[in-house]
Amino acid sequence: MTSDLGPQNNPGESAAWRILLVEDNPDDADLCSLFLRKVNRGTHIEVVNTQEAFAERLGVNSYDVVLSDYALGSWTGLDVLKLLRAGGREIPFILVTGALGEERAVECIKNGISDYILKDRLERLPLAISKALDEKRLREERERAERSLEESEAKFRTLAESLPAATFIQQGTRCCYVNHAAELITGYSKEEFEEITFWQLVHPDSKKSAAGQIANGTQNGFRYELKVLTKKGEVRWLDVTLSMFNHDGALASLITAFDISERKNAEEGYGHDLATDPLTGLPDHRRFADVFQTECKRSEQNRRPCALLLLELDSLSRLNEEHGPHATDEALCRVARILLQCRAADTPARLREGEFAVVLPDTSPQGAQTMGARIAEKIERDAKGPALSCRFATAAFAEDGKNVYQLLETARQRLQSPERHGRKESGREDVLDENATGAVPTEHKRVM
Repeated sequence: MTSDLGPQNNPGESAAWRILLVEDNPDDADLCSLFLRKVNRGTHIEVVNTQEAFAERLGVNSYDVVLSDYALGSWTGLDVLKLLRAGGREIPFILVTGALGEERAVECIKNGISDYILKDRLERLPLAISKALDEKRLREERERAERSLEESEAKFRTLAESLPAATFIQQGTRCCYVNHAAELITGYSKEEFEEITFWQLVHPDSKKSAAGQIANGTQNGFRYELKVLTKKGEVRWLDVTLSMFNHDGALASLITAFDISERKNAEEGYGHDLATDPLTGLPDHRRFADVFQTECKRSEQNRRPCALLLLELDSLSRLNEEHGPHATDEALCRVARILLQCRAADTPARLREGEFAVVLPDTSPQGAQTMGARIAEKIERDAKGPALSCRFATAAFAEDGKNVYQLLETARQRLQSPERHGRKESGREDVLDENATGAVPTEHKRVM
């Protein structure tokens, strides 16, 4: 078993935003600018406060999004929106304003604003911008996909294969066509789609609403969101558009679907229902349990091993006392970054304060010990902050338990077992034979 624990890029770095802000209050403009640059350091913001300056900037520069206050003295945010649309610019438009009132908010939404954010809720602005840009991208991609239907089938297939949108042609109970994006999103191959349909992928939570959409399938261009289950049992959110057209002399459904799982998870996060640890970004206990349950089912079906690795950081309270809570948070994030460098098939999670766990598919108990030793050594040798130490234990499905809760209990008992904690008199415990397994001898505590 091998593991890639090399350098990791920072995937969370957002692309720089180009923003035109319409605001006649200099203090509010500065506050908004400072907040956005704090969240996205590459953000470029230009501020105007008159209609003339707004029209002049639009004429010479391009922007990703326009932000505007509602009350602007002799004009309003709706006037800004009208000027924007009069110029034929399909740029997302977001109001950043004080108290707006329900009737005025409804009026603004009817007139086509992307969103509105109250000035005392600026922490929601980055998500609103990301969502507006995401919807613009989806709209543009969908328009390109729909325009392709006007061309020949050969040209359509060529274009569809290059689109990021999953594309399905469904005729009755037969799936006539899927593109490469559909394979990537669902995990099923084109050959497997000869035996299943798109509707069989729909998650049980969305089946009722999906059934209603099928019953109303004659509505051309109907759009909705639903959950599907991939071949691996993962839950994904799709933004689906259903269109009807004539295919080989019979009515067929053209289904285009974009993977919007990240946006839905972000939105759910504001409702405190995101299955992700807010500090490290790793899956939390609930999502970890779901993933492990799926891997247990696969293990039973394929008769392949599956293991759980539990890690616990030592002396977090001491770290907090000596260096402060910020250093403690940094330490937890450092561990998360190391865990994210595991194999692509592994799923790391943060369960509680200093406790982390990793799902290890297709991994034997000995292989889990090797992985635990390597990760623990990586944590202890990390030089990006105060020194850390950890201990770890493993549990194997199904010999140590039939579900994730039993396996976690087994691993936690092994961590707390006195005879498993101490180092041997030589000052270190035995480690796996590095020549046989690739494990690296370490000084950290190991729990067999």
